[in-house]
This record gives sequence, C-alpha cells and structure tokens, in this order.
Amino acid sequence: NVFLFDMGDRLQYQLTNVLGGISAITEYSPALTWARGADRMAFTYYEKGDYTIWSMDNPRHLKTVAFRNQVATPTALVMRVPSLPATIAVAQTDSARKLAAAGIQSSTYRAPTGARPSAQLSAGEAQAGEVEATTVAVLNANPDFALPDTARFRDYKYSVGFKPDYIAQPEIGYATGNQYGLSGFNGGTTIVLSDLLGNHQIALSASVYGQLRDASVFAAYANLSRRWQYTVGGYQQPIFLPQSGGTVQQLADRDRYTTLFVRYVLRNAFATTQYPLNRFTRIEGGLQFNSIGRSVISLTQDCFFNGCTAPEIDDVANAPAYNFLSPSIAYVSDNTLFGYTAPVIGRRYRFQISPSVGNLRWVEYLADYRRYDPIIFNTLTIATRVLGSASVGRDESAFPKYIGRPEYVRGYDQANFSGYECTSYIGGGASCNTEQLVGSRVAVFNAEVRFPLVRRFDLGNLPIGLPPIEGLLFFDAGLAWSKDQTVSLTKPANYDFTLQRYPLRSYGAGIRVNLFNLAILKWDYAVPLDKPGRKANWTFSLGPSF
Repeated sequence: NVFLFDMGDRLQYQLTNVLGGISAITEYSPALTWARGADRMAFTYYEKGDYTIWSMDNPRHLKTVAFRNQVATPTALVMRVPSLPATIAVAQTDSARKLAAAGIQSSTYRAPTGARPSAQLSAGEAQAGEVEATTVAVLNANPDFALPDTARFRDYKYSVGFKPDYIAQPEIGYATGNQYGLSGFNGGTTIVLSDLLGNHQIALSASVYGQLRDASVFAAYANLSRRWQYTVGGYQQPIFLPQSGGTVQQLADRDRYTTLFVRYVLRNAFATTQYPLNRFTRIEGGLQFNSIGRSVISLTQDCFFNGCTAPEIDDVANAPAYNFLSPSIAYVSDNTLFGYTAPVIGRRYRFQISPSVGNLRWVEYLADYRRYDPIIFNTLTIATRVLGSASVGRDESAFPKYIGRPEYVRGYDQANFSGYECTSYIGGGASCNTEQLVGSRVAVFNAEVRFPLVRRFDLGNLPIGLPPIEGLLFFDAGLAWSKDQTVSLTKPANYDFTLQRYPLRSYGAGIRVNLFNLAILKWDYAVPLDKPGRKANWTFSLGPSF
C-alpha cells in the first residue's frame, strides 16, 4: 500500500487499501510518482497477473486515522531530525534558491529544516567536522569497505559454446496419405542452438515422409557478433505435382492402373549478409546456388478379380537438372511497430535486384512499399501496400508468379480454401481455371482499415481468456502478365487473356486472431468485381497481415 509521512505532525497515514500490491513492473522502475506542481500521484498496481496504473489528485485528502505510538528507529524511512537554528536553515534555503535563479542545474535535498543543494553538507555534518569527501582511496584504506584489487583479476578469451535454445518435439510414426497417397513411415524434428551471447546461431531440421530419398533437410549458421552479419546454409526439398487423370491397361488376367507424378528436388546452398546503416535501414546481399532435379514417377497397381496388389513406385523418366546461380542486392528499411496481429504504425520497404545465370537466365526486380497510418493509435489504422515484381529475360516464364493467394488478391481463387492453386511445370505453361492470375510480371495494390474487435475478454474467474481479435475492411487490385502481352487499366473489348491483361479487383471484410502468439489466423470474405459469375467466397489462411 501507499503510506504518507506528514512532516508537520510526524505521523504516518495509510492512503490506499488494495487487495493486490503496489509494486514496480521491473526491478528498477518506479512504483509511484508524485507531481508536486500538479499535486497528482500515480502508482503501479499489480492484481490478477496484470499491471495497471492508478492516479489520484491531492493525495493528502485521503489522510484519515494516523498510526499512533510510533517510535523512530534508525531503519525508519523518515526519522525525527532535530531542528537547526533558523538562521542556518534560511541560509541553506537561500543557497538553493540562488542556484535555481542563476539557471545552474543542480539537485536539491528537501530536509525538514528547508531545502539545500545536494552537494552541500548539512549544518550538522559541517559542525561535526565531517568535510572530507569519500573517495576510492578512502574506501581502499578502510578495511570494512576495501575494494578488490583488479590486478588479481584474470581475463579469459570468450569461447563460443553452443547450447540448445529450442528443440521441436521429435516425431516418428506411420501414417497414410503421403505425397503419393500411400502409407509409410514419417518423422522429423528441428533444433536451434546458440552461444551464451546469442551472437552465433545454428538451425537444423530434417523430416522424412515415405521414402528416404524424399527427405527434407535444412541447415544454417548465422553470425551476429558484428555489425556486418552473415548467414550460410543449405536445404533440400522435394516437390510432387500429380498429373491429371491416369491410365488403365487391360491385361489378360488383370487391370493395371498407372498414375504419373512430376517430381522436383530443390537443392539450394546460400550465403546472405546484411549491414545496418542505422536502427531501421540496412543493405542486404546474397548468393544462391540452385539445382533442380526433374523426374517423372509412376505409381502402378494391378487389380485382379479378387483384389489388388500393393502399389509400386518406379522412375519413368529423368531429365537433366537445372543449375543456376543467383546473386542479389537489396535496400531494406523497416521502422514499424507491431500490434496484436499486424503493424499499427510506420513504414517498410524493400527494393531488390536478383539476376540468375546458368541453365536458366533472367533478372528479377522487386519493389515492395508498405505504410501504416494510425487514425487512432493502436485502435484504427489504415494500411496500404504497393508491390511490383518482374522477371525479365530468356527464361522469365520458368517460374510464373501467382497473385490469387490470400495475401495478394482475394476472392478469385476459391481453391485456396482447399489448399490448391495454379501451378506450372518447369518448361511448360500454367494450367488452371484462373490463368489470368498467373504471369512472369505482377503488380499488386492493397488497402485495409484495421480495428480491434476483442482486446481482452476474461472467462469469469478462470485464468484464461479469449485471444485478441481484430477486424478489417479491404480493397485489393492485382495484375499479372507476361512478355508479349498488352496491359490496360480496364477490360478491353473482345478480351483474350492469352494476349491481354487488366487489373482484377475485389473488396470485403476479414478477421484476424492472435492465437496465443503461436500463429495468426485469418478469415477473409471477398467479393470479386471483375469475374462474371464468380460469387463472394471465404478464404482461410495463416500468417500476419502485410
């Protein structure tokens, strides 16, 4: 609680009567403050696992019954101090006033006898002859307060030793429905290690789902010990794309069913570095070596009149791997302040150039600019983004971009709800019923008005509550096109999407839920404006808003 010691009657009064406790948030932060000029007190109150700040005007009006029969002790917060002669008290007070009138910065000690500069000895100390200032030499000469001899200290060179910071729960099991739709063993784990200072970090991850050759592996090392930081690593990731349809071969005593899969194995070795120019802006550089293995896998199963055999996996064809090198340079800035589900104030941008040389050749240009303008801080925010990404060169269509994702243009690909999207085969074109969302060059504009729905909602006396929930209203516009296609701002007459492209627009509303700081759940209800016959639809996704 808060107590008041009255310098006039030298009695203590209790000002508050709380169930929790008045305490500081951290070890060195103040628990209370009293503005003398405004006569207003504020203090930090801890109750039910949460801190709140309370304030009151004229705290002295809360004085009621004083504690009687008090005895001053050497350990008392405020002790009875004998009054000095009036002439000395007035002289000390005048000294403090003269310093303040001269504009000299100094601290003032408010003693019961009046104010005086903190650097000035009290009259009692001066009369007792205690005029020698305490120095390091005095402390060393005093056997009770002698400082340690620094010459006996031993210096050791800091040695980096890695300890686990995070270990994901290792898993091993047997499951159905792997990449081929079959049953098989699976397992994996992730380990993150660092040194005592956190300047050196190692991340290791591996998982197997079915066959050992289809394992996913990731390893990286980051050095953050200096201003110029760098990361090196590599990974392997298989990707399987099922071919549409299948074949049935009728043999003499059985039917043979064959399903084809296109299998890619992405192997990547990378090195990235960054140099901060200031707290918010940095320059990034990187170099990646990519190797993409290509093959066609068949899944064959024979069915007799009384049953079917177990499926067999065979390699039908193998193609030479694509090998290419991709250096990059980027200028990045970010001064945003993040809220419960998305940034609430600031701006961030990234400008990057990434050429690729080797079996595949093109130059990637990226410009991404985002702003977060608070109308009411942390309550009502207008967020805008302008994104442009273009692949220019001989093989620019090898990896087409797709803007039908929930984080770009919402409302045009309802397949996102099921996890499918437009895909293409390396060396071939994209195949989907929303091909207008695919191209080697894209431009996207997003605008959102964000506001809170639930910030804190406790469930009775239970120690749990609902997570923060925020709502938004949005408008999206996006354009995807490729080389030799013309672009217009409105839908042309006799429109042919293979030769012409125009922006697709949508609007709607959404909900964001911060699930205990583990993930951000997103639901969006989008109304497309440029697709005849397309109805409004819901999409569900994970991840923070732009």
